[in-house]
Amino acid sequence: MPVKDLIKRKVVVIEPDDPVKLAAKRMEDKLVGSLVVIDGDKPIGIITDRDIAIRVVGGEKSPDTPVREVMTKDPITISEDASFFELTKTFRDSAVRRLIVVDKEGRLVGLISIDDVMELLTTEFANLISAIRG
Repeated sequence: MPVKDLIKRKVVVIEPDDPVKLAAKRMEDKLVGSLVVIDGDKPIGIITDRDIAIRVVGGEKSPDTPVREVMTKDPITISEDASFFELTKTFRDSAVRRLIVVDKEGRLVGLISIDDVMELLTTEFANLISAIRG
């Protein structure tokens, strides 16, 4: 099963020059813990609620600090055509909780979290248990 069949296509984004307070507000409004930072249609970073807590609040930076100053640059991405095995291997090897999904041209397609993968696996295991028990 390719990654494109598993992803959330509605990704919440922000631009690198937007202030961190806008990022925090957008996370609150959209009930998400991360935003993909985009330049045009290409991801250039990711900012999480943890980044804001540690790099802004803990670093005593202003809420008006541009996102680009506190985001994780060059985020780890995965192709929408990657297999489920490649996805789980990328999670393991990169030690991140979220992967940005891109197309062949590097354009943002979606986002997948390790929680999404765990939810899928839990459902599949439940299906297998039902099959075994008949």
